[in-house]
Amino acid sequence: MVNARHCKNDIADVDPQLHFPRWVAVISTVCGVISFVFGCGVRIVNLPRDKGKLPIQPDRLENMHQVPLQQLRVLNLTDESANYTSLSESWFVFDASDRDEDDESAAGIGNQLLVDIKNVNSNFLNSEECLKKAMIALLAENDFEPVSYYCRSRNHAGYSCHGHFDEAVMNLYTFPFHGVISLDLLTRDEEDLISFLEKIEGVFAIPEEKIHQLDEDYPPPQMTWTHKLRNFRHEFGVEDYHEGGKSVVEGELTQDILSQPGFEMKKQLAFVETKYQNVHFYEAINTRFRSVASYEKSLSKDGSYESLHPELFRQDKIVFLDGDSQSSLYGEAVYHEGLVHAAMLTHPNPKRVAIIGGGEGATLREVLKHKTVQEVVMIDIDGEFVQLCRKYLPEWSDCSDLVGSTTPSCFDDDRARVYFEDAFQWFIDRFATVDNKKGVEEEDFFDVIIMDACDPTNDFVTKLYVDSTFVWSIYNGLSESGVFVAQIGRSSSHTGGIDETKMFKNMFEEVGFESMHIYDEGHSGFYEPWSHLVALKSAASRKLWYRNSAQTEIEIQKRISTTYSGKPALLYFDASVMSSYQLPDKVHEDVYCRLQERRECKAAWEMIKNHTIDVEIINTGHAFNPLYERNILHYEPNEGSIQSRVFVWL
Repeated sequence: MVNARHCKNDIADVDPQLHFPRWVAVISTVCGVISFVFGCGVRIVNLPRDKGKLPIQPDRLENMHQVPLQQLRVLNLTDESANYTSLSESWFVFDASDRDEDDESAAGIGNQLLVDIKNVNSNFLNSEECLKKAMIALLAENDFEPVSYYCRSRNHAGYSCHGHFDEAVMNLYTFPFHGVISLDLLTRDEEDLISFLEKIEGVFAIPEEKIHQLDEDYPPPQMTWTHKLRNFRHEFGVEDYHEGGKSVVEGELTQDILSQPGFEMKKQLAFVETKYQNVHFYEAINTRFRSVASYEKSLSKDGSYESLHPELFRQDKIVFLDGDSQSSLYGEAVYHEGLVHAAMLTHPNPKRVAIIGGGEGATLREVLKHKTVQEVVMIDIDGEFVQLCRKYLPEWSDCSDLVGSTTPSCFDDDRARVYFEDAFQWFIDRFATVDNKKGVEEEDFFDVIIMDACDPTNDFVTKLYVDSTFVWSIYNGLSESGVFVAQIGRSSSHTGGIDETKMFKNMFEEVGFESMHIYDEGHSGFYEPWSHLVALKSAASRKLWYRNSAQTEIEIQKRISTTYSGKPALLYFDASVMSSYQLPDKVHEDVYCRLQERRECKAAWEMIKNHTIDVEIINTGHAFNPLYERNILHYEPNEGSIQSRVFVWL
């Protein structure tokens, strides 16, 4: 730790030969001015942009060959006259045969860390010696060899320091009057710089010291930072995934958090590589929706609105799996309530429920809110992730306020059975075929199966789109009025190129689901709406899906447990939300009918227009047809009548 008053004793002495003399900095500045005024400097004229060809300085000719292309003018720095030297019509390129295959520095990689710290000790910020030693100590600890460095006074009010290391460059600027230091660290190493943050805070976040005992306490140092992935990684062939999986700081983690200056007070709570995935836990304040000032005020006891309602102003928590956002503190209730309760209310009396995935515990929490539930079986392959969520995201699995729950953690509830296994194989082993089903007791079937697996772009797609064995096991594992629900990724758009719903329609109709519905939820904190699929084993359950708002509200009041605190058990879901789920968005209708000349789409519009009914046509693809669902209000086969939403509106 660097001390503002006696930093000499806290950091090892640095080799004085590495010190970059002040006169060199002065000459460098003068040369820069001369170059700007007279147009001098290094220039490369009319350089072709052929891929793989790089301009090389004259002292780098070893292991290279020349290819005549065009004139290249390079400033000869060894010539005292500093005149331009013509190298004839030559272009120098690397000889690929001489490049070390293990030389990772040749790849287009790099990381940059931008850090600002306020409330820093002003004496420390105005000490050239302390700043130099802190800079060297920081990078030396991480095996970066110093090459040169220097600090320059900024009109006797702070310093600008620049350090060159073998694989890194650091610049820092101090503002003693404001107690602020700004730092820029750029490396060529493939490793991210997140691990530097704690060390930077320890070395540079020196608190202000009280001069007199009666002085008010100074606010503690506060750090804000941004991490960026540099260079054209994809063009240089650097994969998104380093070991068959995503780099730990790529994907949505970088796009949504690390590289966004609008997220302040960012802090990595934990990073763990489990057997199955990379897990990141972060907390931050998104200044687009909340302010740091309001958060700080919520910690006080001044009687302000913020201090009386601190839960509204706390830092957000976000969990990432392999770089992709999975859940956030301010969005998880919307997501999990929307996933669980629409399906649960579509079953007349759900007693036994299965959860595929759901390692955070929030899906389990929502299921346990239903008084009818007697047993919940949760199967998640990554037990280590579940334990991490219990530690870093306790709010997700908190059942302490729920009347009827037996323990503070939902994972420990008497009704919960948690298995750390492959959920897909778990269902296939028990329910894959009808023959296997004969050996299953009636009480072992599930009334509702909820799939809360990872982003549906990996195994989920393979199992659900391609492997019908798993879909059969889901169908066979449900009771006669069973309901299956899954989140199926980002919602379709009008400009989407493929009909993603077709794969669901064909697979689920093939195994026997009689009614399917897709609904969107746009408030889950994912920056865009996500879609959910509900598949009903029996068409009779459609009446429960289409309850009116009054009926739904009554059912919610009957089924959902109360809380000890008196607060609502459901923060988001209610009858009006359920009503918005009942009909798919029009984009699903457009995507469904756009790409193919679907017979049922054309026929449906004819029926709606003519107010007629064709039983054969309406039964074609009746399990999932957004066009029928959006436009045909009611159909009674026995009466042969059809009621159209279009004509009701007219």
